[in-house]
Amino acid sequence: MKFAAIVGTNADFSYNRLLLQYMKKHFKQLADIDVLEINQLPEFDQDLPYEEQSMAVWKFKQAVKNADGVIFSCPEYDHAIPAALISAIEWLFYNPKNILERKPTMVVGVSYGTQATSRAQEQVRQILASPDCNAAVQAGHEVLVGRAAQSFSKDGNITDQDAVANLEESFTSFVQMTDALSKQTEEDDLMTLKQPFVNDAYINFPTGRLTFKEAQQIFSTIPFEIDLIDRTDHFAWYSDKPNREHVRHVNEIGETVEECHPPKALPAVKAIINSFKDGSRDMVERPLIMHGHRTLIQYYALRDVDGSYLGTIEFTGSVEHIIGLFEKGAFTDVMSGASKHGDDAAKPASADATTGASEDTGAPVDDAADGADQAQADTDATTSASKED
Repeated sequence: MKFAAIVGTNADFSYNRLLLQYMKKHFKQLADIDVLEINQLPEFDQDLPYEEQSMAVWKFKQAVKNADGVIFSCPEYDHAIPAALISAIEWLFYNPKNILERKPTMVVGVSYGTQATSRAQEQVRQILASPDCNAAVQAGHEVLVGRAAQSFSKDGNITDQDAVANLEESFTSFVQMTDALSKQTEEDDLMTLKQPFVNDAYINFPTGRLTFKEAQQIFSTIPFEIDLIDRTDHFAWYSDKPNREHVRHVNEIGETVEECHPPKALPAVKAIINSFKDGSRDMVERPLIMHGHRTLIQYYALRDVDGSYLGTIEFTGSVEHIIGLFEKGAFTDVMSGASKHGDDAAKPASADATTGASEDTGAPVDDAADGADQAQADTDATTSASKED
C-alpha cells in the first residue's frame, strides 16, 4: 500500500515534517509512505490556464493521484491552517480535476502547545469533507502531538510512548479503511494478476487465432512498451511490460490527454494527435536518452481498414542492444553472408529474412525530421514527460 504524506507548511524546519518522516520509518512494514513538500508550489490561482501551470504543481498532483491514500500533517498558526496548506489542497481539487474525490485521507499534527493542532485539524477535515472536495476522511481517530520540543528526540523519534501508541492505533485503522475502500472489481483483480479478463476465449485474425491469454503475454513479452490514446483523446490502454521506461498506473486509465500530461507539454502532444487526426501524418519518431541509455519513441496513427482514425499508439524501447550488435558487425546479408564490413558491390538491398523482399520495395515511412517540430516531439504522447524533466 502506498500513501502520499503532505508536509502542511513551507517552513524550513517543522516538527510536522519530522512526524511524517518518523511515520515513514516506523510503519515501513505496513505501507510505503512518500513525504511530499509544498514549499515549491505557487499560490493557488483558479483562473490560471492549465497550460501555464508549473511542473511542480503537476508532479505534486501526480504523486497524490497515484497514492492509495493521503496523510496531511497540519501545523496550527493562531488556531488556524497555514495559508500554504490551504493553497496546496486547492491545487488538488481544482483545475482540471478533483483528485481527492473519495480518496482516503488521514490528518495528523504537531505543535508546541498542549492542545497540539486540534483546531487546525478540524478545519482541514471540514475542507476535505466539503462537497467540492469530497475526500474520504478518517473519523474516530485524532493524532495530536503536543509539546513538540519535548516529544521528539534529536534523531527524530517520538519519545512520548502514549503518543506512539495512539499513532499506531490510528494508522492501523487508516490502513484498514483504505483497504476497505479499495475493494476491487473482478476486472481490477484480473489486471492485478496480470491475466486477461476472459481466459478461455480467443480472437480470430485474418492471419490466425490467439487466445486472450496468448495476446496478453505477447504484449508483455515484446521488446518494447505500447501505450494507446483512443479516438476520444483518453488514455485507454498500456502493455503490461516489466521494467517500463514510462511507468503507468491502472488508475490513469480513462484520463483525458489534458489530465495525464504536464501542462507545458500539452501543446506538443495535441499537435501530434491533431496531425494524425487530419491525416497530415501517420508517424512521428524521436530518439533520445532516457534513464542513461539510448531510446527510440515512435508515435503512429492507429487507423481502421477504411483509414478512419482510431487513436494514437506509442512504441518505446531501448536500442542499446541493437546498436551494440551493429557496432560489433553482427548484421550480415542473409543471402551472401557478407557483413557490413564486406564488399559493398556484392551486397544487395537488405532483405527480409522470411520473404527475401528488399527494403526498397517497402512502403515509405515518414522521416522523423518531417514530423511535428522536433522541439515539440520531445515528449511522451501519453504522459508527455519531457527528457528535460
